[in-house]
Amino acid sequence: MNAPRQSGYSMVELMVAIAVGLFLTAGIVQIFVANKQTYRAADASARIQENARFALEILARDIRMAGYLGCAATALEIDNNLSDTSSFLYDLETAAGGFESTSSTGWTPSLDASITSALGGSDVMAIRGVFPNQVAVTGTCPAATLVVGNAGGLTQGDIAIVGNCGAATIFQITGLSGTTVAHATGGSSPGNADANLAACFAGNGALGRLSTRAFYIRANPAGVPSLYRTDISGTNTATVELVEGIENMQVLYGVDTGGGDPVSANQYVPANSVADWDDVVSVRIELTLQSVEDRVTTDGQPLERTFTTTLGLRNRLP
Repeated sequence: MNAPRQSGYSMVELMVAIAVGLFLTAGIVQIFVANKQTYRAADASARIQENARFALEILARDIRMAGYLGCAATALEIDNNLSDTSSFLYDLETAAGGFESTSSTGWTPSLDASITSALGGSDVMAIRGVFPNQVAVTGTCPAATLVVGNAGGLTQGDIAIVGNCGAATIFQITGLSGTTVAHATGGSSPGNADANLAACFAGNGALGRLSTRAFYIRANPAGVPSLYRTDISGTNTATVELVEGIENMQVLYGVDTGGGDPVSANQYVPANSVADWDDVVSVRIELTLQSVEDRVTTDGQPLERTFTTTLGLRNRLP
């Protein structure tokens, strides 16, 4: 009996099967790559929106407090005991200030030396006020000391304001021992020109740390452009990175030139066009954010989005 004849696939059939398999595999890979790219773009967009929300929330919280002096703001006159009362860091009764970027390396007016490593092309905005809250003055007030209920937020060298609803004094803390705050003549830069206070605030006054806060764009240690904040009070400086991936900040200042009631901005101008900073009642901020990851768009560039908000300076309004 003859054995059954064996047969198999021909070479042509095998090659066709391999080609079909490769075609299907390529299609699956292409779908996977496209879905992954879509996911990366969606994830980058979500991160940009979250970073923008966080950055605008931080800016809104601080800017709305610009010019806050507590009850001292209602005093008929604020005595300023500092030896320097007019330079950028110590013009503490002016709620806001700024520097307009006019080139890739320059600002108008010229950028203050206290702000370092700012990236050109982005504006710099500054606010001044009491950060954080004030503490009660509980003890007696001889010529060069005050006693407060809690000195945890204060440091020697800080600029402070003490006041009640009738009088107030700005000074530099020249010594701090427990809850006893010294404000003697002299001290570190800027120093006190006078040690006398406008009143005895024991039992009815409050003391707060006064500082200038500057917001600007600079590169973080990884080289990513980020929003930074520098807080300066006397000899004490703290610089922190707030949000990464912010490559540009543009600021316009709402100016009330009418001087009438109600107070409201009737024009928005850049910093180099503000004639009197006491007329500024609001700010308009535009942030341009980019994705930290590269190649999330079809042209291989980082994803970019721009966000704008307008904020009122609450302590400049009646």
